[in-house]
Amino acid sequence: MAVKKCKKLLRTHKTLVTVESCTGGQLASWLNILPGSSKSFFGGYVVYTAKAKEDFLGVRTSQPTSMDTAIKLARALPKKDVRVSVVGNLGPSWEPGSSKGTVIACLITEKGERLLVKKLNHNRIKNRWLSTYWLLDALAREVK
Repeated sequence: MAVKKCKKLLRTHKTLVTVESCTGGQLASWLNILPGSSKSFFGGYVVYTAKAKEDFLGVRTSQPTSMDTAIKLARALPKKDVRVSVVGNLGPSWEPGSSKGTVIACLITEKGERLLVKKLNHNRIKNRWLSTYWLLDALAREVK
């Protein structure tokens, strides 16, 4: 299913850029798995810590997994057709900004900014996989 979502996104010929925290680059990995993906996937950042968010994209935050941080990260990305950020707490521990199992994404497209929130209640690995698929599905629906 993820491959179908990636193919749909690539067919739009929109340029995508990502910044990921809790998904650790899994979204970027899925977006560049298909031949020809370099025509649409510009690249991505993995900013797992608050320090990385600041050092890579200039986003200072005391709540690294908050909605505000997701918005600031997406806005800090290079100006491409689609900018995507994802932050959250996949468990078992958590940082300030959102509750355990919460994933927050910000999509910026020609339609504007869209904030998405998902609550997951599985183990860390399953939460990571599900949150990445959820985000990929949201992108495929949003970008046409």
